[in-house]
Amino acid sequence: MKGLLLLAALLFAQNGVKGRITAAGVARAQAVVDSVFLDKRISEGIIEGGDWAAYLMARLGVSPLPDSIGMTVTVDSAQVRFSGRLRDLPAEARAQLGPIAALVDSNTVLTADVVQVPSMKGLAHFQLRGVNVGGFPIPEVMLRSMLMTIGDRYPALTKSGRDLFVQIPVDGRVALVSGAVRLNYQASP
Repeated sequence: MKGLLLLAALLFAQNGVKGRITAAGVARAQAVVDSVFLDKRISEGIIEGGDWAAYLMARLGVSPLPDSIGMTVTVDSAQVRFSGRLRDLPAEARAQLGPIAALVDSNTVLTADVVQVPSMKGLAHFQLRGVNVGGFPIPEVMLRSMLMTIGDRYPALTKSGRDLFVQIPVDGRVALVSGAVRLNYQASP
């Protein structure tokens, strides 16, 4: 089984898979989470980046999850990157950008980088590192203001809107890998 999981990860890496956030991805990710962390039928599972992002959005309470947000999700061992054109974002997300969205063309590409931060056992910690619009970073003071509004709206995020803590089993581990997210746990001896 482990060899099959490694093969899947290698295929993601070779093909430069860019995942999409879809409602169906929530179910696919949930099946892996359940198999590894709840039922413990397998000790390791791989979730494609777009499916993982959709799963986390559902956990945040984004409902209903649009069929496709139009953003691509790429994952490597250091970060998760969301990218897409402003016009592909749902109206609610564009509204969160406020005047920034009004100042640029709707075909302008937006990217957001999320990193996994070391955390204590039983938690996976993800943090928004930055957002770029048209290749230019949103100034920190503006980004902080936008994120605080988001933090108020989605209580699963920290008040800053920048951090998400996901509870996992104490013996569990979540790791970013090329093209995907790997979940595993250490079986008791």
